[in-house]
Amino acid sequence: MTISQRIFALLREKKLSQKELSEYTGISPAAISSWKSKGTNPSSDKIVKISEFLDVDVCYLLTGEYQPASNLQIAEESEYHAFPSDPDEHLLLQLFHKLSPMDKGRIIGQLEQKLAEK
Repeated sequence: MTISQRIFALLREKKLSQKELSEYTGISPAAISSWKSKGTNPSSDKIVKISEFLDVDVCYLLTGEYQPASNLQIAEESEYHAFPSDPDEHLLLQLFHKLSPMDKGRIIGQLEQKLAEK
């Protein structure tokens, strides 16, 4: 299975649309459609953002194999050690971490819009 085939399979499995993928990643709908119609794959600089949206490891998109759980646990633990000491920021990051990739994208967009208004 190719990278693009895995992407479309995950979109179907997670009941997500190509439009949502486009909005979250900034990849044009035409580019996403061409992966399907022409059997091409996304460029390497887009893979991380796609994996975030689909909530899968980059390794899975590239190889079709999941990273061993022991490695994932280490990564998750190290992320929590990086949390700020401010209790409000810590809580905000914990809650943000639990959101779906699509909801994370929406929150980030709202924050960017709010900051641009200032």
